[in-house]
Amino acid sequence: MNKIFTILSLAIFFLLSTGIILAQPIFSDDFESGTASTDWEHYFSATEPGMFEELIEAVEMATVPEPLSTGGNYAGWLQDIDGSYTGAALSVAGETTMQDYSIEGDVYCYVNQSPSAYTGLAFYCDSTIGTYIKLVADFDTDQRLRLYNNRLDPVTFQYSFSHNFYASDVPGGIPTTDGWHHMKIEIKTINADTTAFWCYFDGAMLLGCPIYDTSDDRMSSGQLGVFSFQQDGDGIPGYFDNIVVNSLVSSVDEQTPIASEFILNQNYPNPFNPETNISYQLSEGANIFLIVYDMLGREIRTLVSDYQPAGNYTVAWNGKDESGNIVPSGIYLYSLKLGKSAESKKMVLLR
Repeated sequence: MNKIFTILSLAIFFLLSTGIILAQPIFSDDFESGTASTDWEHYFSATEPGMFEELIEAVEMATVPEPLSTGGNYAGWLQDIDGSYTGAALSVAGETTMQDYSIEGDVYCYVNQSPSAYTGLAFYCDSTIGTYIKLVADFDTDQRLRLYNNRLDPVTFQYSFSHNFYASDVPGGIPTTDGWHHMKIEIKTINADTTAFWCYFDGAMLLGCPIYDTSDDRMSSGQLGVFSFQQDGDGIPGYFDNIVVNSLVSSVDEQTPIASEFILNQNYPNPFNPETNISYQLSEGANIFLIVYDMLGREIRTLVSDYQPAGNYTVAWNGKDESGNIVPSGIYLYSLKLGKSAESKKMVLLR
Protein backbone atom coordinates (compact mmCIF):
# COMPACT_ATOMS: atom_id res chain seq x y z
CA MET A 1 0.00 0.00 0.00
CA ASN A 2 2.85 2.42 0.83
CA LYS A 3 4.29 1.79 -2.62
CA ILE A 4 0.96 2.70 -4.23
CA PHE A 5 0.74 5.94 -2.28
CA THR A 6 4.35 6.79 -3.17
CA ILE A 7 3.68 6.31 -6.88
CA LEU A 8 0.53 8.40 -6.72
CA SER A 9 2.29 11.14 -4.75
CA LEU A 10 5.09 11.33 -7.32
CA ALA A 11 2.54 11.46 -10.13
CA ILE A 12 0.61 14.27 -8.45
CA PHE A 13 3.87 16.17 -7.80
CA PHE A 14 4.80 15.83 -11.47
CA LEU A 15 1.44 17.11 -12.64
CA LEU A 16 1.45 20.05 -10.27
CA SER A 17 5.07 21.04 -10.95
CA THR A 18 4.69 20.93 -14.72
CA GLY A 19 1.41 22.80 -14.67
CA ILE A 20 -0.37 20.08 -16.65
CA ILE A 21 -3.04 19.60 -13.95
CA LEU A 22 -3.77 22.07 -11.17
CA ALA A 23 -5.79 20.96 -8.14
CA GLN A 24 -7.58 23.89 -6.52
CA PRO A 25 -9.36 23.22 -3.17
CA ILE A 26 -13.01 24.26 -3.24
CA PHE A 27 -14.55 22.42 -0.26
CA SER A 28 -13.54 20.36 2.75
CA ASP A 29 -15.07 19.11 5.99
CA ASP A 30 -13.41 17.07 8.73
CA PHE A 31 -16.25 17.74 11.23
CA GLU A 32 -13.71 18.63 13.93
CA SER A 33 -15.62 21.76 14.93
CA GLY A 34 -18.25 19.42 16.33
CA THR A 35 -20.76 20.46 13.68
CA ALA A 36 -21.02 19.79 9.97
CA SER A 37 -20.14 22.58 7.54
CA THR A 38 -22.99 25.02 6.92
CA ASP A 39 -22.40 24.46 3.19
CA TRP A 40 -24.13 21.06 3.37
CA GLU A 41 -27.69 21.09 2.01
CA HIS A 42 -30.68 18.78 1.74
CA TYR A 43 -31.15 17.03 -1.59
CA PHE A 44 -34.74 17.89 -2.55
CA SER A 45 -37.11 15.71 -4.54
CA ALA A 46 -37.73 16.95 -8.08
CA THR A 47 -41.02 15.05 -8.30
CA GLU A 48 -42.44 15.32 -4.76
CA PRO A 49 -42.61 18.93 -3.48
CA GLY A 50 -41.64 19.21 0.17
CA MET A 51 -39.76 15.92 0.21
CA PHE A 52 -36.05 16.07 0.90
CA GLU A 53 -33.17 13.90 2.01
CA GLU A 54 -31.52 14.09 5.45
CA LEU A 55 -28.72 16.50 6.28
CA ILE A 56 -25.32 15.20 7.36
CA GLU A 57 -24.46 15.82 11.02
CA ALA A 58 -21.29 15.65 13.11
CA VAL A 59 -21.17 12.91 15.77
CA GLU A 60 -18.51 11.92 18.26
CA MET A 61 -16.03 9.46 16.78
CA ALA A 62 -16.51 7.26 19.83
CA THR A 63 -20.05 6.47 18.62
CA VAL A 64 -18.83 5.06 15.29
CA PRO A 65 -18.72 1.20 15.21
CA GLU A 66 -14.99 1.40 14.50
CA PRO A 67 -13.40 4.81 15.22
CA LEU A 68 -11.14 6.13 12.45
CA SER A 69 -7.61 6.38 13.87
CA THR A 70 -6.78 9.42 11.70
CA GLY A 71 -10.21 11.02 12.04
CA GLY A 72 -9.96 13.13 15.16
CA ASN A 73 -12.84 13.44 17.62
CA TYR A 74 -15.76 13.71 15.20
CA ALA A 75 -17.10 12.17 12.01
CA GLY A 76 -20.03 12.87 9.71
CA TRP A 77 -23.24 10.84 10.15
CA LEU A 78 -26.04 10.43 7.59
CA GLN A 79 -29.11 8.18 7.74
CA ASP A 80 -32.68 8.11 6.37
CA ILE A 81 -33.96 7.93 9.93
CA ASP A 82 -37.51 9.06 9.08
CA GLY A 83 -37.89 6.66 6.16
CA SER A 84 -38.77 9.49 3.76
CA TYR A 85 -36.69 7.93 0.99
CA THR A 86 -37.15 4.27 1.88
CA GLY A 87 -33.67 3.80 3.24
CA ALA A 88 -31.71 6.24 1.07
CA ALA A 89 -29.99 9.37 2.40
CA LEU A 90 -28.09 12.00 0.39
CA SER A 91 -26.60 15.29 1.56
CA VAL A 92 -25.05 17.70 -0.96
CA ALA A 93 -22.90 20.83 -1.10
CA GLY A 94 -21.65 23.29 -3.72
CA GLU A 95 -23.32 24.59 -6.86
CA THR A 96 -25.13 22.66 -9.59
CA THR A 97 -22.86 24.40 -12.13
CA MET A 98 -19.73 22.76 -10.71
CA GLN A 99 -17.80 20.53 -13.10
CA ASP A 100 -14.34 19.00 -13.48
CA TYR A 101 -13.58 18.25 -9.86
CA SER A 102 -12.48 15.45 -7.56
CA ILE A 103 -14.13 14.37 -4.34
CA GLU A 104 -12.49 12.09 -1.81
CA GLY A 105 -12.99 11.06 1.78
CA ASP A 106 -12.95 8.30 4.35
CA VAL A 107 -16.12 6.20 4.18
CA TYR A 108 -17.28 3.53 6.64
CA CYS A 109 -18.14 0.55 4.42
CA TYR A 110 -20.42 -2.36 5.31
CA VAL A 111 -19.86 -5.98 4.25
CA ASN A 112 -22.51 -8.71 3.82
CA GLN A 113 -25.34 -6.71 5.36
CA SER A 114 -28.89 -8.07 5.17
CA PRO A 115 -30.88 -6.45 3.75
CA SER A 116 -28.36 -4.98 1.32
CA ALA A 117 -26.64 -1.80 2.51
CA TYR A 118 -23.98 0.49 1.13
CA THR A 119 -22.33 3.88 1.56
CA GLY A 120 -20.31 6.09 -0.77
CA LEU A 121 -19.67 9.44 -2.39
CA ALA A 122 -21.99 11.31 -4.76
CA PHE A 123 -21.20 13.87 -7.47
CA TYR A 124 -22.77 15.80 -10.34
CA CYS A 125 -25.98 16.01 -8.26
CA ASP A 126 -28.85 18.27 -9.33
CA SER A 127 -32.13 18.02 -7.45
CA THR A 128 -33.85 20.37 -9.94
CA ILE A 129 -33.79 17.57 -12.49
CA GLY A 130 -33.74 14.71 -9.99
CA THR A 131 -30.43 13.17 -11.05
CA TYR A 132 -27.21 12.29 -9.25
CA ILE A 133 -24.28 9.88 -9.68
CA LYS A 134 -22.50 7.93 -6.96
CA LEU A 135 -19.71 5.46 -6.26
CA VAL A 136 -20.76 3.07 -3.49
CA ALA A 137 -19.25 0.11 -1.65
CA ASP A 138 -21.86 -2.55 -2.45
CA PHE A 139 -20.13 -5.37 -0.59
CA ASP A 140 -23.04 -7.76 -0.11
CA THR A 141 -23.94 -10.68 -2.38
CA ASP A 142 -22.63 -8.91 -5.51
CA GLN A 143 -19.25 -7.94 -3.98
CA ARG A 144 -18.59 -4.84 -6.05
CA LEU A 145 -17.89 -1.14 -6.12
CA ARG A 146 -20.74 0.37 -8.06
CA LEU A 147 -20.68 3.56 -10.18
CA TYR A 148 -24.17 4.53 -11.32
CA ASN A 149 -26.87 7.18 -11.50
CA ASN A 150 -30.36 7.11 -9.98
CA ARG A 151 -32.33 6.96 -13.24
CA LEU A 152 -33.98 3.56 -13.00
CA ASP A 153 -36.07 2.29 -15.92
CA PRO A 154 -39.36 1.09 -14.36
CA VAL A 155 -39.73 -1.57 -17.06
CA THR A 156 -36.25 -3.08 -17.23
CA PHE A 157 -35.20 -2.12 -13.66
CA GLN A 158 -31.82 -1.10 -15.11
CA TYR A 159 -30.08 2.21 -14.49
CA SER A 160 -29.40 4.30 -17.59
CA PHE A 161 -25.75 4.59 -16.52
CA SER A 162 -24.08 1.89 -14.43
CA HIS A 163 -20.64 0.29 -14.15
CA ASN A 164 -19.51 -2.41 -11.72
CA PHE A 165 -15.98 -2.90 -10.40
CA TYR A 166 -15.63 -6.47 -9.16
CA ALA A 167 -12.89 -8.01 -7.02
CA SER A 168 -10.56 -8.46 -10.00
CA ASP A 169 -10.84 -4.70 -10.71
CA VAL A 170 -9.98 -3.64 -7.15
CA PRO A 171 -6.27 -3.76 -6.24
CA GLY A 172 -6.23 -5.55 -2.90
CA GLY A 173 -9.63 -7.12 -3.51
CA ILE A 174 -12.99 -6.58 -1.82
CA PRO A 175 -12.87 -6.07 1.98
CA THR A 176 -14.19 -8.95 4.08
CA THR A 177 -15.17 -6.99 7.21
CA ASP A 178 -16.87 -3.68 7.98
CA GLY A 179 -14.48 -0.75 8.29
CA TRP A 180 -13.14 2.56 7.05
CA HIS A 181 -11.86 2.93 3.49
CA HIS A 182 -10.70 5.89 1.42
CA MET A 183 -12.70 6.59 -1.72
CA LYS A 184 -11.97 9.12 -4.45
CA ILE A 185 -13.52 10.06 -7.79
CA GLU A 186 -12.24 12.46 -10.44
CA ILE A 187 -14.94 13.74 -12.81
CA LYS A 188 -14.29 15.52 -16.11
CA THR A 189 -16.88 16.79 -18.57
CA ILE A 190 -15.31 15.87 -21.91
CA ASN A 191 -17.95 17.46 -24.14
CA ALA A 192 -21.72 17.83 -24.44
CA ASP A 193 -22.06 14.08 -24.97
CA THR A 194 -19.53 12.52 -22.60
CA THR A 195 -18.58 12.63 -18.91
CA ALA A 196 -15.56 10.66 -17.68
CA PHE A 197 -14.81 9.17 -14.26
CA TRP A 198 -11.59 7.95 -12.61
CA CYS A 199 -12.38 5.94 -9.47
CA TYR A 200 -10.01 5.04 -6.63
CA PHE A 201 -10.29 2.79 -3.59
CA ASP A 202 -7.72 2.94 -0.78
CA GLY A 203 -5.39 4.97 -2.99
CA ALA A 204 -5.42 2.66 -6.02
CA MET A 205 -7.17 3.39 -9.30
CA LEU A 206 -9.81 0.80 -10.17
CA LEU A 207 -9.12 -1.17 -13.33
CA GLY A 208 -10.90 -0.07 -16.47
CA CYS A 209 -10.85 3.65 -15.68
CA PRO A 210 -11.72 6.06 -17.06
CA ILE A 211 -15.39 5.11 -17.32
CA TYR A 212 -17.48 7.14 -19.77
CA ASP A 213 -21.12 8.12 -19.40
CA THR A 214 -22.71 8.79 -22.79
CA SER A 215 -26.28 8.00 -21.73
CA ASP A 216 -29.25 10.28 -22.33
CA ASP A 217 -29.25 11.04 -18.59
CA ARG A 218 -25.57 11.98 -18.39
CA MET A 219 -24.69 14.94 -16.18
CA SER A 220 -22.28 17.65 -17.28
CA SER A 221 -22.15 19.40 -13.89
CA GLY A 222 -23.56 19.18 -10.40
CA GLN A 223 -23.08 19.29 -6.65
CA LEU A 224 -20.94 16.94 -4.56
CA GLY A 225 -22.43 14.69 -1.89
CA VAL A 226 -22.33 11.74 0.51
CA PHE A 227 -24.72 8.79 0.28
CA SER A 228 -26.02 6.03 2.54
CA PHE A 229 -28.61 3.32 1.81
CA GLN A 230 -30.19 0.15 3.08
CA GLN A 231 -33.19 -1.66 1.62
CA ASP A 232 -35.50 -1.06 4.57
CA GLY A 233 -37.55 1.70 6.14
CA ASP A 234 -34.89 3.79 7.87
CA GLY A 235 -31.64 2.98 6.03
CA ILE A 236 -28.31 2.43 7.71
CA PRO A 237 -26.01 4.96 9.41
CA GLY A 238 -23.38 6.23 7.00
CA TYR A 239 -20.16 7.60 8.50
CA PHE A 240 -17.80 9.92 6.63
CA ASP A 241 -14.69 11.94 7.41
CA ASN A 242 -11.99 14.09 5.83
CA ILE A 243 -14.09 15.11 2.81
CA VAL A 244 -11.95 17.08 0.34
CA VAL A 245 -13.06 18.48 -3.01
CA ASN A 246 -10.63 19.93 -5.55
CA SER A 247 -11.34 21.68 -8.82
CA LEU A 248 -9.41 19.98 -11.63
CA VAL A 249 -7.99 22.59 -13.97
CA SER A 250 -5.84 21.81 -17.00
CA SER A 251 -3.18 24.30 -17.96
CA VAL A 252 -4.60 24.33 -21.49
CA ASP A 253 -7.86 25.70 -20.04
CA GLU A 254 -6.12 28.79 -18.71
CA GLN A 255 -5.58 30.45 -22.10
CA THR A 256 -1.90 31.09 -21.47
CA PRO A 257 -0.01 32.83 -24.27
CA ILE A 258 1.52 30.52 -26.82
CA ALA A 259 5.27 30.75 -27.17
CA SER A 260 6.19 32.86 -30.18
CA GLU A 261 8.71 30.32 -31.48
CA PHE A 262 6.08 27.63 -32.12
CA ILE A 263 2.36 26.93 -32.43
CA LEU A 264 0.82 23.64 -31.30
CA ASN A 265 -2.53 22.80 -32.87
CA GLN A 266 -5.35 20.66 -31.50
CA ASN A 267 -5.08 17.07 -32.69
CA TYR A 268 -7.51 15.83 -35.34
CA PRO A 269 -9.69 13.88 -35.16
CA ASN A 270 -10.53 14.30 -31.48
CA PRO A 271 -11.88 12.06 -29.99
CA PHE A 272 -10.14 9.47 -32.15
CA ASN A 273 -9.81 5.75 -32.84
CA PRO A 274 -7.40 4.29 -33.75
CA GLU A 275 -5.15 7.15 -34.96
CA THR A 276 -4.92 10.92 -34.70
CA ASN A 277 -2.71 13.63 -36.21
CA ILE A 278 -0.84 16.28 -34.25
CA SER A 279 0.37 19.32 -36.18
CA TYR A 280 2.62 22.19 -35.14
CA GLN A 281 4.58 25.08 -36.60
CA LEU A 282 8.16 26.13 -35.83
CA SER A 283 9.25 29.71 -36.51
CA GLU A 284 12.90 28.69 -36.31
CA GLY A 285 14.96 25.53 -36.21
CA ALA A 286 15.41 23.88 -32.82
CA ASN A 287 15.69 20.62 -30.90
CA ILE A 288 12.10 19.68 -30.07
CA PHE A 289 10.31 16.97 -28.12
CA LEU A 290 6.74 15.85 -28.76
CA ILE A 291 5.64 13.49 -25.98
CA VAL A 292 2.35 11.80 -25.04
CA TYR A 293 1.46 11.45 -21.35
CA ASP A 294 -1.44 9.85 -19.48
CA MET A 295 -3.42 11.83 -16.89
CA LEU A 296 -1.12 10.65 -14.09
CA GLY A 297 1.87 12.24 -15.83
CA ARG A 298 3.40 8.97 -16.99
CA GLU A 299 5.21 9.16 -20.32
CA ILE A 300 3.43 6.96 -22.85
CA ARG A 301 5.18 7.66 -26.15
CA THR A 302 7.86 10.01 -27.49
CA LEU A 303 6.73 10.94 -30.99
CA VAL A 304 9.56 13.35 -31.84
CA SER A 305 12.99 13.89 -30.28
CA ASP A 306 15.15 15.62 -32.87
CA TYR A 307 16.36 18.85 -34.41
CA GLN A 308 13.86 20.24 -36.91
CA PRO A 309 14.20 23.32 -39.14
CA ALA A 310 11.50 26.00 -39.27
CA GLY A 311 8.32 24.82 -40.96
CA ASN A 312 4.99 23.02 -40.58
CA TYR A 313 4.86 19.46 -39.27
CA THR A 314 2.26 16.75 -38.73
CA VAL A 315 2.89 13.63 -36.65
CA ALA A 316 0.51 10.67 -36.30
CA TRP A 317 -0.07 8.75 -33.07
CA ASN A 318 -1.58 5.29 -33.36
CA GLY A 319 -2.64 4.90 -29.73
CA LYS A 320 0.30 2.66 -28.78
CA ASP A 321 3.01 3.04 -26.15
CA GLU A 322 6.77 2.78 -26.59
CA SER A 323 6.59 -1.03 -26.53
CA GLY A 324 3.92 -1.19 -29.20
CA ASN A 325 1.14 -2.04 -26.75
CA ILE A 326 -2.33 -0.62 -27.39
CA VAL A 327 -3.23 1.87 -24.66
CA PRO A 328 -6.75 1.94 -23.18
CA SER A 329 -9.46 4.50 -23.82
CA GLY A 330 -8.95 7.71 -21.90
CA ILE A 331 -7.77 11.30 -21.87
CA TYR A 332 -4.14 11.83 -22.85
CA LEU A 333 -1.91 14.88 -22.99
CA TYR A 334 0.54 15.69 -25.75
CA SER A 335 3.28 18.17 -24.98
CA LEU A 336 5.56 20.07 -27.36
CA LYS A 337 8.79 21.22 -25.72
CA LEU A 338 11.35 23.59 -27.21
CA GLY A 339 14.11 24.74 -24.89
CA LYS A 340 12.42 26.26 -21.82
CA SER A 341 9.09 26.67 -23.62
CA ALA A 342 6.37 24.04 -23.63
CA GLU A 343 2.68 23.70 -24.37
CA SER A 344 0.28 20.82 -23.74
CA LYS A 345 -3.16 19.90 -25.06
CA LYS A 346 -5.69 17.17 -24.27
CA MET A 347 -6.88 14.44 -26.61
CA VAL A 348 -9.43 11.67 -26.10
CA LEU A 349 -8.98 8.09 -27.25
CA LEU A 350 -12.27 6.18 -27.51
CA ARG A 351 -11.98 2.50 -28.38
